[in-house]
Amino acid sequence: MQNKYTYAEVVASPLIVNKKGEILLIRSRKWGDTYLIPGGHVELNEGLLKCAAREGEEETGLKLKPLYCVNVGEDINNPNFHRKAHLIYFHIVCEALTEDVHLDDIELQEFIWIKPEEALRTLNLLKGIDRTIQNYVDGIKININSGVY
Repeated sequence: MQNKYTYAEVVASPLIVNKKGEILLIRSRKWGDTYLIPGGHVELNEGLLKCAAREGEEETGLKLKPLYCVNVGEDINNPNFHRKAHLIYFHIVCEALTEDVHLDDIELQEFIWIKPEEALRTLNLLKGIDRTIQNYVDGIKININSGVY
């Protein structure tokens, strides 16, 4: 696949948490045999928290409430990704306001609700997702000053 981007891509992804204290992890054809969280590109004039909730809702069918940023990083030409890319990511904790997951089956094929500690111990997680989950467990909140006018 030809890379249409000639610059770093900004993406926002929700770490979705349900009322049982479980997190939603997914698998995507784009990322190979790893568990990760849904997400996608930040649109022009869209805030990071709003983007994370929108992307999560589009890909999972859940209604989400964005809460706070839990991890920030970059991924440059990750060999698990289906193309070369320089991604700058913001992982946002989002509360699931609904329960029924309906994957879009375009980008996402599989999901699991799992306790965060169990995910860290047992799953093949995409690099960076482990830090996101550990930050969530540790109660880390990252201030991202965002002004949408």
